[in-house]
Amino acid sequence: MKLNFIKISATGNDFILVDNRSGVWSARDDAPFFSAICRHRLSVGADGVILLEPSSRADFRYLHVNSDGSLAGMCGNGSRAVAWFARQLGIGGDELSFEINGNLYTARVEGRHVTTAFIPPGEYDLNRLADDDDGVTPGGYIDTGVPHYVLFTGEVTAVDVAGRGAWYRRHPAFPEGANIDFVQVLDSHHLRVRTYERGVEAETLACGTGAVASSIISHLRGRASSPVEVDFPGGQLVVVFNADFSGITLAGTVDPVYAGELWSDL
Repeated sequence: MKLNFIKISATGNDFILVDNRSGVWSARDDAPFFSAICRHRLSVGADGVILLEPSSRADFRYLHVNSDGSLAGMCGNGSRAVAWFARQLGIGGDELSFEINGNLYTARVEGRHVTTAFIPPGEYDLNRLADDDDGVTPGGYIDTGVPHYVLFTGEVTAVDVAGRGAWYRRHPAFPEGANIDFVQVLDSHHLRVRTYERGVEAETLACGTGAVASSIISHLRGRASSPVEVDFPGGQLVVVFNADFSGITLAGTVDPVYAGELWSDL
């Protein structure tokens, strides 16, 4: 069966996006195929596959299959990529609503600059801490659509993100696992972050929910205030929030890379 897709990079997070309004593809049944095409150097290569589908409650819904084949929760950069994709398909206007995991979000598309409005974070806990290790300082746990654990460091470029990130990701303090964000505070409105992502099981070039998590935990720890510029290896995101976190936005650019087609039976 032929898969038509577009590949998009959103601040370094790369995704394979599929118009699945016909329902031909299944996020669960076709997960092994999606995982296979996410392999870098062996196929298209991506952090995940995003299926755009119809919604009775919003302009569209999307399902996100991680590169390891698992289903993802909310993806900040993925949501920005799929909002841009929806506009290219003629869905909605510059302001779009979308559904993921039963939650409703909105996005605004201005050329290649896309802003996603988040719902308030779920649980956050500054006392739910893993062991302090290797010069990093615990920040706290927060759910920004997916679970995140934030740690502070004086020099983020020196952190062994692959090794330490995997260790914290499987720490007993997080029974369901967590994305791990290593944060260097440059000033009260500027962070530098590297993230180890659950489901990708590696460092990614950026993480939208991680930018939000890092900004809010930094704020709760008295280290940052809105707006916050968040630098990742893949580029910069901007997070804005109000005092009670009822209004959170994530903004950045998206870059279409190419469109193509694959065959699942080859």
